[in-house]
Amino acid sequence: MEDYITYEVTFIETKERWIFQYRKSDEILHCFINLKGSSFINLLRKQTFPENVAMIEQWAKFKKIVTIELKLEDYSFETFWDKYDLKRKKELSQKAFEKLDLVSKVKCFTALKHYNEDLKKTGQAKAHMVTWLNQKRFNDEY
Repeated sequence: MEDYITYEVTFIETKERWIFQYRKSDEILHCFINLKGSSFINLLRKQTFPENVAMIEQWAKFKKIVTIELKLEDYSFETFWDKYDLKRKKELSQKAFEKLDLVSKVKCFTALKHYNEDLKKTGQAKAHMVTWLNQKRFNDEY
């Protein structure tokens, strides 16, 4: 299985968030996920789309415009199971998780922190993971 380098880019002014994933073997773009935003067409037109690791790392010098985080996330079910921290209905949860595309899996990881914070504020009980996934609660605004 191929290993990847993953960066999350957030544009400060517009709050647009993107995930760029590069193959470790040749450092070429493998996957681009638009979490929130629409102006990536401008990057293509201006030929500034970060097609390799060197280009994305050059973006780091624009600190007033973007924040770039190197993500070491493993977007596997086992990692999410550990982070979700409610150990119920594992097999059903895994089936629901494996049905998701990569974009949805990334959203799950991103939303989980906000979901946990929301539970603390509201005092609600945490949903079983299979319920949370099947109801696509990772798309909720917390």
